[in-house]
Amino acid sequence: MKPHAAALLEQAEKQLAAGDRDGAAISLAAVLELEPACLPAHNLREAHRLAGNFADWTGVDATIAPDDDIFRFFATHPDSRNPLRDYIADGWRTLCELQRVLDRAGKNLYRCPSLLEFACGHGRFTRHLARALPPGALTVSDVVPGCVAFLREHWGVNGFDSTSDPAALRIAGRYDVVFVLSLFSHLPERTWQAWLRTLHGAVAPGGVLVMTTHGEEAARKSGVDWGADGFAFFAASESQALHGTEYGTAFASARFVGQAIAASAPQAEFIHIPSAFWSYQDAWILSG
Repeated sequence: MKPHAAALLEQAEKQLAAGDRDGAAISLAAVLELEPACLPAHNLREAHRLAGNFADWTGVDATIAPDDDIFRFFATHPDSRNPLRDYIADGWRTLCELQRVLDRAGKNLYRCPSLLEFACGHGRFTRHLARALPPGALTVSDVVPGCVAFLREHWGVNGFDSTSDPAALRIAGRYDVVFVLSLFSHLPERTWQAWLRTLHGAVAPGGVLVMTTHGEEAARKSGVDWGADGFAFFAASESQALHGTEYGTAFASARFVGQAIAASAPQAEFIHIPSAFWSYQDAWILSG
């Protein structure tokens, strides 16, 4: 942190201790003007609901975990001029995109009796989803240490820790919707079908698995040729907690995904929606 920003942050803390909320809000705004991705300043403003906070206009707890990989992506992205706003708004965008996808399956997100958000991260989307679903309907899971505990603390959701080995994961319940955003777009081929089999097995009768992949549009934008197999994997992880060999960047053709579904969930009917999330990740809806 720049020295001047650090001094302003310390000043804001002292102002809060003295009961000067207006002064603290001004100091924190100055910190964020200097360093737009400063989480200590953002979280302090959110915790005290000072002027300029996001919770008052979004209606959700806008606290961001210091080790959130997705926020780090926004904070370092060259096109993001306001990473805090972009991060919070992107979760709302995902909520809208998921409802459009579920419409194709005849499901109403806001009346969903049970939903598992798998590979949930630190809550970019969870904070919006928890508010949209009926009380008690949401369960979350992630392999990154601390994710589930953070989400329980801030949004009171049900949750369980995942594992890097799909064969070792035990999912106790069955869910009307299992939503897996941007996991299969990062898995190597050696675990791809195993994860598909495990997560499809968590779908209740009459329910759906919704997952996303890097399909043709993502491959085109990235200049990727997936060859005869219709699959390409690059061992470069965006996560600070996961090794690139188990969580890199994967591209899968519609033919590859269709064959994987036939092998791992042969009874499932499926719908393919190109570029359904973020304008470049394909959605796949599999019946339970």
